[in-house]
Amino acid sequence: MKRYLKYTKGEVDNAGDVLSGVLDNVISKDKAIEVLENFRSIHIHPLNVFRMSLDKKSKSISNDALISQRLKRAPSIISKLKIQKNMSLSQMQDIGGLRVVMNSLDEVYKLKDMVRLSEKQPAFKSNLVKETDYIISPKESGYRSIHLIYKYEKNVSPENICRIEIQLRTRIQHAWATAVEVIGTYLRQPLKQSFGDQNYLDLFKDISKVFIKLENNENDTQLFKDTLNKIGKIKLRDLLLGFSTATQISEKDINKKTGKYFLITLDFRTKKLSIVPFTESKLDEANAEYSKKEKQFLDDKSIETVLVSVDDINNLRKLYPNYFLDSQEFVTLLDTIENKLKEQEDIFFQKGDYDA
Repeated sequence: MKRYLKYTKGEVDNAGDVLSGVLDNVISKDKAIEVLENFRSIHIHPLNVFRMSLDKKSKSISNDALISQRLKRAPSIISKLKIQKNMSLSQMQDIGGLRVVMNSLDEVYKLKDMVRLSEKQPAFKSNLVKETDYIISPKESGYRSIHLIYKYEKNVSPENICRIEIQLRTRIQHAWATAVEVIGTYLRQPLKQSFGDQNYLDLFKDISKVFIKLENNENDTQLFKDTLNKIGKIKLRDLLLGFSTATQISEKDINKKTGKYFLITLDFRTKKLSIVPFTESKLDEANAEYSKKEKQFLDDKSIETVLVSVDDINNLRKLYPNYFLDSQEFVTLLDTIENKLKEQEDIFFQKGDYDA
């Protein structure tokens, strides 16, 4: 069922201003939340349209492609409005988000080219607002991905202000990004937005540089050694592994659940994860429950809830490991760095013995 915007663009922006603390007494906070929920809901239809296209394209490249969609969490929307003070709610580009995780850089760029080529098809009615390649030019934080922002236009008034963000990334880039989220969650700091403990921010920058070397099959002994030393000092590996084992949900519980949409709620105090599935026909019910939980826990930073859609329940942990506090793939990559460093040192000593 297609959703329609009940408010004007001005009312949407006023609601955003109230929630971010820019304006007071324009409307109540409860009313502002109601406006936000309605505005967010109209992104569902364009998300589904892009999802079908991305699913077909990504799977034509690799059967291992992982694809997900989500509506941005209300607390995340409010936090972003507070940080980016010049941004209005109606112009936010990632309220509706799609993410595709591919195996390699080649696959990512192949998919990007396929998406861009589809813009020339008569049936493609959206306009590209912006393409940003954070793989070639990583963010200062070390974040890497390709972002494509589209303005959804189907000659229907509500969708005219919908912007959909598509993220294309490799598994290595995905592992880095989700590990940042897990640590940020643990510290209760927005490391993802480059705010928080500078030691962690600097370390993840260095790890990103190392991961670039891994993806390009390059070696940098000094960089590897320095980064591993920093990782060891703050016991990052042990910290991340400890999170995963503490989360109270089993693979058996996950495999019992079927549906297209999944409402995930994580309580950081108890390390308890709840996953409620909804079939495609129950999307309205899913959104209503999502809104109910967000209102309930809006001011409780120890609980996060999000409504997501994945093509296979078994891929839920792979696409959203941060909600499982699972950084196993990231830790495996750290082990890879260590093994590469040992290989380089072995070669060095072997050459030394030969020269002697």
